[in-house]
Parts: sequence; C-alpha cells; structure tokens
Amino acid sequence: MREGALPSPVNQARVIQDVLALGKRENFHVNVIEAFDQPWKRALEGTVGGHWGLLNGYSRVPKFGWAQPVSNHPFWIWQGIGGILFAVIVFGAAIYVRDENARALQWLGVGANALVGGALFGWTIENIPIESLGVAGWARSLMLAAVAFLAPVVLSMAIMQKGLVPSFAQLLGPKEQRASEPLGRAAGAILLAVMLLAFLVALGLVFDPRYRDFPFAPFTAATLPFVVHGFLVGRAKGTRGIAEMSAACVLALSAVYIVFNETFANWQSLWVCAVLAALAFNLAQVRDAQS
Repeated sequence: MREGALPSPVNQARVIQDVLALGKRENFHVNVIEAFDQPWKRALEGTVGGHWGLLNGYSRVPKFGWAQPVSNHPFWIWQGIGGILFAVIVFGAAIYVRDENARALQWLGVGANALVGGALFGWTIENIPIESLGVAGWARSLMLAAVAFLAPVVLSMAIMQKGLVPSFAQLLGPKEQRASEPLGRAAGAILLAVMLLAFLVALGLVFDPRYRDFPFAPFTAATLPFVVHGFLVGRAKGTRGIAEMSAACVLALSAVYIVFNETFANWQSLWVCAVLAALAFNLAQVRDAQS
C-alpha cells in the first residue's frame, strides 16, 4: 500500500469495471495491457508488480467474473476456523499452567492474546506466499509467522504464572547471570526475535521503502502479547538494559520517520508504526537484572 492506494482483487475489479463503464458511456476505447500476471516482475516491482494481469499467472484462471461478487479473502471460512483453533490453543496453554489463584484480569489478558492472534492468524498465513520473494523473503515471512504463533501462547502462559521476561543480558550473557526459568527464557528468546524482525521491517521502510510490504498482521500478533504481559505482570526491579534502550530508540525514531514518509493516508503504515512504537515502549521497560 502507498498513500491511499491499496492493491487488492476487489479494487482491481472495481477499477477495471469502472474504466470500462466510463469508456462505454463516453464512447472511447480502452486497452488493458496485461492479460496475465507476470511473476518475474516481482523482482523489480515488489509484491504488486507480478499481479497486474486479469488472469492468474500460474493457473490462467480469471481473477474475477463480470457482474459477480469478488472477495479479497475467498478462503475466509478456513481462515476463521484456523483462527478459532489458534485461540483454543492459547487458552489451552494458559489452562495447562494456570494457578489456582488466577485473577480475572489475567484471563482477560489471555483472552486479548487469543482474540487478536486468532483474528490475524488467517491473514498472516494468506500473505506469506504473496509477500515472500526469494529465500530471504520467505525466511522473513516464515519467521514472522512463527513469532506470531508462539508469542500469544508463551506469553499467555507467562501471564498465568506471573513469570517475568528476562533481559537480553540475562538471556545471552555469562552463564552465571542467565535466567534459569524455561518459560521466561522462551519468552525472552521470542522478544529478541521480534525485535530483530522489527529492525528488518523498520529499517527497510526507512532506507529502501519502495516496493516494501507492511506485515501488520503477524507483527501485531507477535507484539501485543508482550504489551499485555508488561501491563499485567510488570518488570523486574533493576537497571534498564543498554541493548533494549538502544533498540527502543531506533524503532521509535524509525516509526516517526515512516509515518511522515508514507503519509497519513496509508493505514497499513500507521498500523505498523503504532506496533513499532508499542514494541519500543515495551523494550524500554525491560530491566537488566533484578536487584
């Protein structure tokens, strides 16, 4: 998406049919240049470049029928079922480790993780083959999907156990200083992965934004659980980690730049920048060690 222009099957069908209707009404000829998608253009023009055609580049099937309904998510039923199953997994993991004295607020946190993660699950899976180009693109998309799946599950378990997320120093530092609790280490490893992926997204949109996608669905599902956890469980008492503070500054400054560079008309950009800001705030709250 760039500014207010959002490529999608529905918008493609609308534009073509509106242009043809205008041509018929005003009595001028219309020439649609690309009959078939040209996947090779993705290497030069990003995700959208390979999807200009009226017919699918692989199956040669028309993307829409004239005077027929068009959907951006034709497999929405399966995506919805997948989201429900994902929410069940999140609640199942929380129930498995629940404490007898678990409060309603903790269950609300788990519910938020399950709701957002489940709602974005299908969107995340759907966008993987569309937005992935080459080995690096597939690796990034699959890693985003992985953290989007793991974060709601692991952080919901941490919420129920009131376990703290260790700092990067406690995760990667000297052996005697490392956190020993397995669930906390898992949460810390996921946070580290989310931060690194956020760097790829943010710095890409700052230094080379043309033809870049906005992975708002998996990015949101991976980040929200840390925000909810920080609100409900809090942080250890101690000094803030240098690595976390540095990362928070980079992500926050990147978000500000991206907002103005992509303009306020780009809702995908605004969404991603809001998540970047939330992640930056969360990183800034991570403590280096307990006092």
